[in-house]
Amino acid sequence: MEISYTELRSKEVVNLQNGARMGKVIDMIIDSNGKNVLGLVVPGIRRLFKSGEDIFIPWCNISKIGNDVILVSLDIASLTNITKSADMNLDGVSYDKGVDDYL
Repeated sequence: MEISYTELRSKEVVNLQNGARMGKVIDMIIDSNGKNVLGLVVPGIRRLFKSGEDIFIPWCNISKIGNDVILVSLDIASLTNITKSADMNLDGVSYDKGVDDYL
């Protein structure tokens, strides 16, 4: 399956675990060789006068890419903050930080 970044960012991301709409894709993370997509980034929860941290969705958690929507399967505990990606081992694709670690 081939899909462009422009097509991806026009799609809404929905979590199958709780039915929550997570927003549209704002970025895509690829490995340093440029051969593999590691995941997508969606906006975090926005609060009044304070922007939330962006959320990294590992590629393995993407269930289906449809015409209008991207379905992902994520537990709240598995969400990671993209700004903390330096703490993650992207080469080994290890995602052990949860959303509560950054709130």
